[in-house]
Amino acid sequence: MSKGQSLREPWSKSVTMSAEVFVSYARTDRERVMELVERMRSAGIGVWVDEGGIHGASLWGQEIVDAIDASKVMILMISDSSITSDNVVKELSIASEDKKPILPVYLHRSEIPKSMRYQLAGIQHIEFFEGQEGEAFQSMLVSLSRLGVSAEGAEAKPGSTSETVLEGQSTATNAPVSTGRKSSLVTPLLVLAVIGLVLALVLRPDKSPETSGDQTAPVEKSEPIQAKQNKTSITVLPFRNIGPSNNESFLADGMHEEIDAMLSMTPSLTVKNASRMKGMALDPRSVGEDLKVDSVLTGTVRQSAGQLRVTVKLIDTKTEEIIWASTFDKSESDIFSVQREIAQSVAEGLSVNLDGEFESLIYKSQTKNLEAYNLYLEARLLWNTRNKDKMYQAIEKYELALVKDPQFALGHVGIAECYNMIGGYGFSPPSIAYPKAKRALEQALKINENISEAHSSLGWNYYAYEYDFDNAEKSLLKALSLSPSSPEANRWYAQVRSIRFKPESLDEIKKAIKLEPHSAITRMVQVRILTAFNKLDEAMDSAIKVQELDSQYIMWPYAKIEVLYLQGKYEEALSLSEEAIKSFDDPMYFGAKGFLLGQLNRKEEAISVIDTLEKISSERSIRNQYIFMIYYSIGDYEKALNMLNTSIQKKQYNAFVFDPRIFWDKLHDNDKFKKIFLDLGLPLKPW
Repeated sequence: MSKGQSLREPWSKSVTMSAEVFVSYARTDRERVMELVERMRSAGIGVWVDEGGIHGASLWGQEIVDAIDASKVMILMISDSSITSDNVVKELSIASEDKKPILPVYLHRSEIPKSMRYQLAGIQHIEFFEGQEGEAFQSMLVSLSRLGVSAEGAEAKPGSTSETVLEGQSTATNAPVSTGRKSSLVTPLLVLAVIGLVLALVLRPDKSPETSGDQTAPVEKSEPIQAKQNKTSITVLPFRNIGPSNNESFLADGMHEEIDAMLSMTPSLTVKNASRMKGMALDPRSVGEDLKVDSVLTGTVRQSAGQLRVTVKLIDTKTEEIIWASTFDKSESDIFSVQREIAQSVAEGLSVNLDGEFESLIYKSQTKNLEAYNLYLEARLLWNTRNKDKMYQAIEKYELALVKDPQFALGHVGIAECYNMIGGYGFSPPSIAYPKAKRALEQALKINENISEAHSSLGWNYYAYEYDFDNAEKSLLKALSLSPSSPEANRWYAQVRSIRFKPESLDEIKKAIKLEPHSAITRMVQVRILTAFNKLDEAMDSAIKVQELDSQYIMWPYAKIEVLYLQGKYEEALSLSEEAIKSFDDPMYFGAKGFLLGQLNRKEEAISVIDTLEKISSERSIRNQYIFMIYYSIGDYEKALNMLNTSIQKKQYNAFVFDPRIFWDKLHDNDKFKKIFLDLGLPLKPW
């Protein structure tokens, strides 16, 4: 058997250890690949290649990982077949994560997909095209020699036409992770920042290579770093789980979310939310253009037998150059320390400072119990749907997390957030949901009074239930002081300000959208703010965006209905209300239908909707405002005003949906109407 040739059964690890080169390829290219493999073996190069049985075998994962780990270089055979092969993509991810030098060899011209592009950025490649195999093979030997693989007959041919690079990259970069160079187009600010990060990681006295468990890419010497003056921006892309399939593991999701939250603690760093990009094939440049950020942090998580490997890369969005990378090998129980270290290192690299009490804030809000943490992450995903059943499921998971760790502050906050939204969306009587939320927040604040999420949820509770708008603003400002880039705190602050008709809310919601551009919920809030200030064309543009972002979101029809009504398009709004009833069966849309029927002088039909809502109320919770809106539309103003006042007294009134100050234009001069809102501390109209 030739040096390095793989065995099938039994598979011999000792053979793999002698193989310096691992070859990754698609099975349809086998004939041409084996021709190249034989050339390499004839030149004395140890090659590991799957010759027929492993890709379909149950032990594929372990054998491949061991083979890649044992090799010095991966040769990636690129063709139209290989770039769409799941196995090839997995092998590339493992090699890239392990910082293995990668030598792409093109069998024919192929366009690198986005899923592979950043791993291959800046790496030379060989064109092993038909008719020029001999020259290409010589170039390959030279390249392998540069990468530490000795071969017989390798002659340097720097001008070889077969040795080329990926489009837009320099031939000087052969390492698996590229560093900033003077000729790069990376913004000078980011280059300096990242050099500072790498130097800090390399030179930190308490992090020697023998003890830290981290691997940091080398960096060229640089001039002293100047203090950063301008605000920079970053997004943390959802981390990928590349380990064994485990549907119950949410560590990759949690890694992304927690690092995102930690980085949000500094006012000099804008952290934009990329949660909705999970599972998408994205390249840093397109992410940068979409989110308008200077850099992206990407990561992979691999779990196996209680061990954890986390690889992170900081990438410039303009050049897609990998300018910093680090790998952390820890036990699963160390995940929280890894999250903190990554956040601190990135902040240091970007020349920004995390809050001085950062360690205390994070330590007191987190849990050391991995099961509790996974339950918390599952619950967060359910809460974000704003679906009634899923939010109740989220509460159950938060409660299970607290059984495992009663001092898990964010678990208490999670329960409060669920009850706040259950009350806010009318899924439960406010008098039941909101006090439960308040009790959970009190528990969280006893554990740690400096949790941004706790203060933002408290602000919502003041706003939506207690009608204490001053304290609502104070709580949300406290949340923003702790986490300036918090999407919820920014969104709710703009929302609270808008119901007081403060014009600053128009800019404040834009900031929230910049932080979370793919959130249908945030866009919905923008619609309401724009309608409050009679900016109806802009409001309709945002309403269309709500539907585009999430057609399953219960509020998207309402966004359009409100704008259509204010534009005087009653028939169109009515038609959409009827469609929404079929899609969501929510009392809110029965209320919209009845109100619009009244506005169209179809009084009897409007009254029949009141009867329907009263029947529904015997089976589930509904807001009285869906009914008093209809009474207004049919001209029974006294009954409408009485029901509005009673609703406020019983804390059942929602100041955000069907706001009478916008809809009840015929009562603006009514003294009783004026008193109701003046007693609430709310102005009557913005214009």
